[in-house]
Amino acid sequence: MTSQSGDEPNFASSGSGSASGSGSISSKQNDNSSPLWNYVTKLEKRGATGGTWNYQCNICGETRNGSYTRVKAHLLQISGEGVAICKKVTKSQKLEMLTLLEEWEKRKKQGASREVPLPSQCQS
Repeated sequence: MTSQSGDEPNFASSGSGSASGSGSISSKQNDNSSPLWNYVTKLEKRGATGGTWNYQCNICGETRNGSYTRVKAHLLQISGEGVAICKKVTKSQKLEMLTLLEEWEKRKKQGASREVPLPSQCQS
């Protein structure tokens, strides 16, 4: 892993590097779109269906398994979810993750299907 400043997430261990030129952030967002997946390295898919993965936290380095909900609880230090919280997340990292999550949920809501009226046909 690369050294971490207190203000920036560590994306370096989430892939092999800049060989693709796109970086790990955009490629992971295309795969999953959920922003907190960018803070972990997916190691192995668990089961044929569902979203359960073995993953390694890019912040604390611990290996865990679970779905996005468990990743979210780990990174955002949500207690009472049956998940060990990440003890190395700084306040600024947590704030950044919360902001990314909020923006993603807003975009997801705006992109949801909604009823659109069809244009009326004029009879002549």
